[in-house]
Amino acid sequence: MMFKLSILLIIVSLITSSLLLHIQQAHADPLKNSIRQVIGNYNMEMRTDPKIPVVGHATSISLRISSVNGDDLVDLPIVIKISNGGKELERTHPILVPYGHYIYKYTFSEAGIYALDIDINDTSYSGQDLVFTFPINVSTSFAGYLMSSMLPLVSGIVIISAVATGIGVVIFLNRRKRKGRKTIKSTKA
Repeated sequence: MMFKLSILLIIVSLITSSLLLHIQQAHADPLKNSIRQVIGNYNMEMRTDPKIPVVGHATSISLRISSVNGDDLVDLPIVIKISNGGKELERTHPILVPYGHYIYKYTFSEAGIYALDIDINDTSYSGQDLVFTFPINVSTSFAGYLMSSMLPLVSGIVIISAVATGIGVVIFLNRRKRKGRKTIKSTKA
C-alpha cells in the first residue's frame, strides 16, 4: 500500500512540474492585424489603434518583439522614433520592453505617411544596431477611421449578398428545369 502511494505521489509531482514548466515557457501573444518584419534574430510586429490614426487624436502604437525561434525577449532596450518627410518629430529615451510587448501613445499633428522606427541595440546576437521601419498613414478626419472600422461590415454584407444571390439563382434554375420537364411530359401525352 505504501509503495503504491509513493508511486502515485511521484506521478502527481511529475505531472505538476511538467505543467509548471509549460506555463513558464509561454510566449508573448502575437498582435492581430499587425505589420510584421523580421531582421536578424528578431520578429517585430506593429499595430495602431485606431487602425488609421486621425490628426489630433491619441493613437496607441502596440509593439511585439520576439526572437525568430519564439523566445520571449524580456527587458530589451529600444528607442522609438517618429518622422514625417525625413524630419524627426519624436525620439524616446531607451525603453525597456517588458515581456515582449509595449504600447506607445502618440498624437499626430498633420495628415500624411509617417515613419515609425524602432531601434534595437542587438548586443545578444550581432552587436549591431537594428532598425525596424513601419509606415503609418494618418488621416485628416474620421472618414478614414470609419472606412477602416466599417470594412468588415461592408465585406460581410457583400458576402451575404453573394450567397443569397447564388441561392436565388439555384432555386430559379431548378424551377425552370421542373417547368421544362412538365412541358415535355404534357407535349408527349
